[in-house]
Amino acid sequence: MKIGFVSSTHDLSVGSYRIWVNDLNEYFRQTGTPSVICESPSQVEDCDVLICSKNDVHAAQTLKRSCPDKKVGIINLAADRIDLDVDFVIVGSLEEKDSLSHYDNVFLFPLIENMMQDSPRKVHQSKDKLVIGYHGSHTHLAKFNPYLCAALEEVSRHVDFELNIITSNSNFSWQIGRPNIKNINIKQWSIHSIYEDLRRCDIGLVPNVTAVPVGVENTPAHLSEMGLYTTDYIVRYKNKSNAGRSFVFHQLGVPVVADLTPSNFHILGNPDCGFIAHNKRGWCKSIMSLADCQTRQFIADNAKAEFDRVYDPLVWAKRLYNQILGV
Repeated sequence: MKIGFVSSTHDLSVGSYRIWVNDLNEYFRQTGTPSVICESPSQVEDCDVLICSKNDVHAAQTLKRSCPDKKVGIINLAADRIDLDVDFVIVGSLEEKDSLSHYDNVFLFPLIENMMQDSPRKVHQSKDKLVIGYHGSHTHLAKFNPYLCAALEEVSRHVDFELNIITSNSNFSWQIGRPNIKNINIKQWSIHSIYEDLRRCDIGLVPNVTAVPVGVENTPAHLSEMGLYTTDYIVRYKNKSNAGRSFVFHQLGVPVVADLTPSNFHILGNPDCGFIAHNKRGWCKSIMSLADCQTRQFIADNAKAEFDRVYDPLVWAKRLYNQILGV
């Protein structure tokens, strides 16, 4: 069975193309599966399976009509597209998989960054000033509000650090969730510098959820009969939430403090591999514990070992091939 990827972009700075087209194509080839990124109609015709990139939904529909004998799939499909005639969907997390469960075949391939796989990892040393880092879309910066923001302000009273933000839009006017601290550096994410930018970090932060406060006023007493209490967590997160931003830190040897997004628990559920936090005290205590360089090294080494065990991309590629074969 030969696989062909169909994509209107070949820009490696686009994460969905880089991971699920460029890298996945290479993983298939390494595991002995014939695979190609199609650049001509003849290549499309020569394939048994066609996988369309995130932004090529319309191409998938056209191919399904014109090539009824081929299996056609789409990557990272928007949840509101509920009527597409495709044979399978490839997603990046269990959260996303469940949101698209109205499709018969939804297959998971995690956001593993091949460009970081064999990169030298950070060696942690004692230092007077720490670098605490964030990377990802500027839209997630508001998720520092309210708890992580308050925690960083508290930590700054005890530990000298700079906050490095590597983001998709360095010109974004960050207001919601921006901590009132010194030394915030905002830099544009670039495929040419992201490796060095992240290796400079001593601690990685991965906020994603929106906290929704719970109080007596919105949890009437009688609702306790339904198992609802004033101490309940209420959080909101995108259906496409995933652990990709944590993964990159794990790969580079940077210890992580992340939030309650379910996919973060695959590795960070083990306290030897990192920290999960939600409220101010949780974030603050987790970050403060990583002020010690030996703790940072211990956590980073364990997280990398667990990442390598659970997220071998060739194992996932073989599994995905077998799932597609069974469609």
